[in-house]
Amino acid sequence: MGLFARRTALPEDVREQVPLAAGERLLVWAPAGSGWAVATTHALWLPSRTGHERLGWEVVDSAAWSAEEGVLAVVQAAPLGGRPRRWTVRVEDARDLLLVVKERVRATVVLSRQVPLAGGRGVTIVGRRRPGSDRLAWSVSVGEGVDLGDEAVRAQVEQALRSVRSEVGG
Repeated sequence: MGLFARRTALPEDVREQVPLAAGERLLVWAPAGSGWAVATTHALWLPSRTGHERLGWEVVDSAAWSAEEGVLAVVQAAPLGGRPRRWTVRVEDARDLLLVVKERVRATVVLSRQVPLAGGRGVTIVGRRRPGSDRLAWSVSVGEGVDLGDEAVRAQVEQALRSVRSEVGG
């Protein structure tokens, strides 16, 4: 079997919960908890209480899989001032899925800029291109010890975000 060989067919009821946009294709999937983790050319779909929830590649910050625990952990990028949402899903074998997730997330990154702040701390501003679009989605990863509740710090971060966005016209 090749790298992305599908050992199990994706059930039809799951296909119905993962509506594909024009030009979007299924890439790889794996049984996950009470549902399926499904990677398409545009998004990662994870099981939720109501079926499956879509995470566009442009909002996925990172993913990791623990073979020992059988858990796929996905972190959703946060807008300025927001908190990243974390997903943990039991997946028996997520090797192929994780490879696709990492490749798709990397492919969305147009710009990643470290911005130093006073006190040796900083943030990372990331501009990601949505698959099939020219629009950029912006997120700010806040370094440890950075307090966006401090008005001076927040103003500095907002100015840095405006500056970076203007560089790329986004």
